[in-house]
Amino acid sequence: MGVTRTTLLAGPAAAIFGGRTFFAQDGILVSPALELDEVESDANGWLDESVIEAPVTIKFTPSAPFADLMALFPWLGGEAGASLFGTEDAPLVLIAANGVRLTFAAVAVMAMPDLHLTTRGPVAGAVTFLALGARSMPVSAMNRVVSIDIAEVPVAPGGTPQLADDFAVSWGGAPWLNLRSRDGVKIHFELTTKPVISDANALLDLTLERLAVEVRFMPSSPGGPGEADVFGALQVQGAWPGRLLSAGAFPLEIAGEHLSVRLPLAQMVRGDLVFDAVRGRVGELMFVGDRVEMEGMVELGT
Repeated sequence: MGVTRTTLLAGPAAAIFGGRTFFAQDGILVSPALELDEVESDANGWLDESVIEAPVTIKFTPSAPFADLMALFPWLGGEAGASLFGTEDAPLVLIAANGVRLTFAAVAVMAMPDLHLTTRGPVAGAVTFLALGARSMPVSAMNRVVSIDIAEVPVAPGGTPQLADDFAVSWGGAPWLNLRSRDGVKIHFELTTKPVISDANALLDLTLERLAVEVRFMPSSPGGPGEADVFGALQVQGAWPGRLLSAGAFPLEIAGEHLSVRLPLAQMVRGDLVFDAVRGRVGELMFVGDRVEMEGMVELGT
């Protein structure tokens, strides 16, 4: 049978998770894959490979208002030992433009979106989900991970979501108060997880070991920090080696009209000074959250 236009599968999809419907900026990528282990013998060398895992990941960059984006940040508290899959299965539903519906029985957010807080452009990066089988079904059951049927296609929103804001950055006291950025505030969330494995059921769960948060921005405010302020904040001089990073930490607040982000304890770990004819003297600054305070490490709200 020849390939014709009617046999080609294409078109976007909507993702439904946590009671919110998301449309992607640049498509939704579903990646089922097999993880293999070699089967060998001294006499014959390589004989075969056995399947030890069959993970399915779903990744997309959401285009949604701030209120909907909150559903994609479940691990802001950074609770060490927390189960990513929780006590009840949380489904993720994809409905394609041709009406095909894929229902993943149990998913967890394994990579929260980065944020780019600015007055222009999209605010959120890509979110990645991991799909496992429904806990109520045996490991060999069909449709345990995903079921496929037909459903009505959700209607795409007609307006543009609120994805920009005027953000003011404050850290400690003057001159680090109500700073504006030159090119937005970039926030990266890094989850470190530990797999929970069973010989009979393979991967059962992931537990959270650590949430690390990194914030970068270039200040652009009259009367803002200067050369001496950067050196002082980093304690490049006059401080002993081996000091605790948390000793010089302060709350870092990025406040906008529609969205605010707060790191209860943050410390500057790098600051650039630029000496040329056209760029501002204080370049990109980088802050990190202190891993000592895992409870409520980041607060994100509207």
